[in-house]
Amino acid sequence: MSKCYIYILILAVILTSKPTDTFSQSNQFGFGSFYSGTRDFVEISYGLGDLKHNNLNTSFNSFAQNEIILGRRTLKPIVSYKLIKFSDNYLYSSYVEDYKEGSNNDQKLSFDIWRFGFGYRKGFGYNFGSIAILPYYHMGLGWNKINLSLPNAENPFVSSEDLAILQHYEDQIKFGTSNIGGVDIRISQLFGIGASYETAVIFPYYKVWKQFGSFFIETIAQTGIDFLTEGVIIKAMPEVAPVFYFIVKNGLSYFFYTLKQEEMNWPFDTKAPLTLETVKFSLKITF
Repeated sequence: MSKCYIYILILAVILTSKPTDTFSQSNQFGFGSFYSGTRDFVEISYGLGDLKHNNLNTSFNSFAQNEIILGRRTLKPIVSYKLIKFSDNYLYSSYVEDYKEGSNNDQKLSFDIWRFGFGYRKGFGYNFGSIAILPYYHMGLGWNKINLSLPNAENPFVSSEDLAILQHYEDQIKFGTSNIGGVDIRISQLFGIGASYETAVIFPYYKVWKQFGSFFIETIAQTGIDFLTEGVIIKAMPEVAPVFYFIVKNGLSYFFYTLKQEEMNWPFDTKAPLTLETVKFSLKITF
């Protein structure tokens, strides 16, 4: 697994590298500041969360997550530079490890997860000169290497039904999706801080047509919000566009997440998946 982790980081460095004059060449918007063009970034984050499964009677320990993201951000000022339209494309790798909460943890499952994949973020933000507030919506695809500390015969606190579900994940790499709603705060040309909330789905198996159909339905709904925001809201009420986009996009995303907790490829009849919910805090360094 460590080889996969190293490979992802090396690939990310290659993809996000560029000549030193790229930014000056990409600054085609006539806005001579940090808030236009294309920038590379490294982001590190720390989060706390919970691993869940709707059909399990057994519960998991809470977890801590360390994550690194390597990517590229494109920014474009709009509405007389008062607003910023931005998008990120990036690769990520993270390590999830549970932590002990108290003396009753021997009745909860221990685990660790290596996660790696790619994603994109998009949003509209407010430009205040040297500072910018950038709320966003994120969608990502990834793979998860899960190690579970399943109970032995001396401590059989997991039922046979739960064990049958867990064995779909134990020591295997599983495909998953993630959605994140968050806010970046740019405090200088070099540094930014952020906070976000992630919901992720880890599939026990992959059903091509059901997966494609579920993803297509959600994508069509999310694309409709993009058209509404850029075609109507920005023109009619530009000041509320960043907040509108953030609330509606992430609200719809969370609605689909709640449906997928019951059926992983909603609206198709499929099994319940493992899910993660994480509160994260991040530091971004921009080049």
